[in-house]
Amino acid sequence: MALVFGSMEWYEKVKELANKDEDFKKGTADWEGAMRTVVIYDEELLKDYSKEEYVRSFMGTLGLVSKEERVKAYEGTPVGELMKKLGYALDVDVADIDPAESAKRFSQLTVDDIAGVEAYSVFEPHHGVLKEMRPILPDEYKDARFTLTGRYSAWKAMAAGKANSTQLVMSGKMKLEGDMSYIMRHMAAMNALNSIYSQIELV
Repeated sequence: MALVFGSMEWYEKVKELANKDEDFKKGTADWEGAMRTVVIYDEELLKDYSKEEYVRSFMGTLGLVSKEERVKAYEGTPVGELMKKLGYALDVDVADIDPAESAKRFSQLTVDDIAGVEAYSVFEPHHGVLKEMRPILPDEYKDARFTLTGRYSAWKAMAAGKANSTQLVMSGKMKLEGDMSYIMRHMAAMNALNSIYSQIELV
């Protein structure tokens, strides 16, 4: 079944495959520490989010936290401004949002409307097991061992198996910050993760 990149179903599938993958287990056998990932919204995201299935994913992610947490995390931020442009308050009941109408509203936005909007997630293997792979709030995992940042289009290319993280970092399409010597010693883990991504069909 094809999955929406960045949806909870996609994260869970990555975890499922990683925890069965022998190359991933070996590559992360002594891994300790989290990687914080940052996805910068861009033109390709607007194109995808004009589709109902992607909007359901976006709203589903918002619904993972309480209304109070959502307001505290996003009030006055680009995400909060994006919600206003879509016609929703941050404390909206996500279940009441119509995906078809929201997709239509996304299709009417411009790149300027999503300037500065970012989404965050965490990737945390520990001794051969992928413990965490999920969306997070902006203030979570700020002390992560690594941070990997890139535009949505670059992340989706990697998730689709069209490029790997090394290629994207070397080409400047992604930026990796943190203990570079540690990453270099664990390239087998990153390669295994890229292979896992390519096994998942995307919508």
